[in-house]
Amino acid sequence: MRFFFRLLMRVGIALAIVTVTIILVRAIDSRKLPELRVWHTVELASEYRAQRDGDIDGFAAYLTQERQVFDELNAKIYSEVPAEEHAAPSRYSQDSPFNPHNHAKNWNRTVELIPEVPTGGVLMLHGLTDSPYSMRSTAELFRAKGFYVLVLRLPGHGTTPGALRHARAEDWQAVIEPAARHVRSVIDDEQPFVVVGYSNGGVLAVNYALDALNDNSLPLPDRLVLMSPAIGVAPYAMFAAWHRTLSWLTYFEKFQWQAVLPEYDPYKYNSFPKSAGHETYALTQQVQEKLSRFGTPQTERRYPPVLAFVSLVDATVTTADTVKYLFQRLNRPEDELILYDINRSSRIHQFLKSEQQALLKRVWDDTNRRFGLTLVTNRTRASSTVLARTSLNGHVSERPIEGEWPRLVYSLSHVAIPFPPDDVWYGDGSTNRGEQISLGTFSPRGEKQVLIVPADLLLRLRHNPFFEYQASRVVEVVEELLP
Repeated sequence: MRFFFRLLMRVGIALAIVTVTIILVRAIDSRKLPELRVWHTVELASEYRAQRDGDIDGFAAYLTQERQVFDELNAKIYSEVPAEEHAAPSRYSQDSPFNPHNHAKNWNRTVELIPEVPTGGVLMLHGLTDSPYSMRSTAELFRAKGFYVLVLRLPGHGTTPGALRHARAEDWQAVIEPAARHVRSVIDDEQPFVVVGYSNGGVLAVNYALDALNDNSLPLPDRLVLMSPAIGVAPYAMFAAWHRTLSWLTYFEKFQWQAVLPEYDPYKYNSFPKSAGHETYALTQQVQEKLSRFGTPQTERRYPPVLAFVSLVDATVTTADTVKYLFQRLNRPEDELILYDINRSSRIHQFLKSEQQALLKRVWDDTNRRFGLTLVTNRTRASSTVLARTSLNGHVSERPIEGEWPRLVYSLSHVAIPFPPDDVWYGDGSTNRGEQISLGTFSPRGEKQVLIVPADLLLRLRHNPFFEYQASRVVEVVEELLP
């Protein structure tokens, strides 16, 4: 017995030494990151925090606090940028085209689209590091059908990447509840209420609907529409909080950051604090646990039908977890998962990894699957045109889709799903008329280690070539809900 106790002690000590060594090495390595700027370090004290501020006294109170946040942002950030940097490619430079204040509408803030007579209401939740702008095109679809649209800015977003160091999942959850009540109060009782979520906003939407099942004070959505929902992320995200062991020291303050990059994107942070990743990981674990306890037939009938758009390949969230924890758990014919396949006709297909094919085959061939599965894929391996192939209850149908894979594009990406090709910032450049650089088409060629940002950040597809099909499916959902 003593032998095993001593052995256990030695193993524990060895593991502790290894852990401390890894943390120390990573902390030292983090010092190689670029220097932190004011938008990385300054804290916006007026930003909402659930633990400090308590419950929000209605949606109007949140908007008032948000105005204070942006007043503080102007005073502490925009006013502090040196004059010699005003023309730099930065969202925080006064004269830069990347500064969202230099455009007609700043979509970093909460946005309301208000019809004269609403036919329904929709609450829209953006992703991590994103802003309400990521929901803009989908929001316009709902507005065109007469919906009152509320695109909520979640705490820590739309301001500075440093604000995400302090944002917590409980903050995001706390502001969603009064926003949902507000949307429900704007429309009539019999009119439909929809929640749309993208990425981190997708898992927040799923979580909100689960909470609303057991809380009559929360309006239950009639439908969920999800884009790349973060039902699961890479397991190593659980270690993101380890930076706290040393990052409180000034010498290791960069250890808080996964990436420190120039902030030229007007509506999305490029820099990424580790704590934000940890918050999303904790949220996914919370929702997966709730879904694991979800199961009585009565509850299942009440949970809103789900329509989700997901890329088969996704470097940000785990597509397999969306299948496993959400769709296979619900497993109802009223739910549909739309998967964007890789480009099977791509001339660079021999360079692509193949493990995603196993997931696709497993889900498509699953005889216990009751939910609808639609694959947006090549008509043939020799063709770049696509179709939507749907499998439901053993029946397979096909629907033609206009458009085709752009040249040398081999897949969609996590960040591409919500944006149409004609998006001014992230589209294919067809609508820019030379007025500004399209972040969706900027793919420079030259020597390595010359650009101020990693090449893979620029080469990641930023728009959805098949957004028109996606829009038509969203419109179908809206029309089904309307009388």
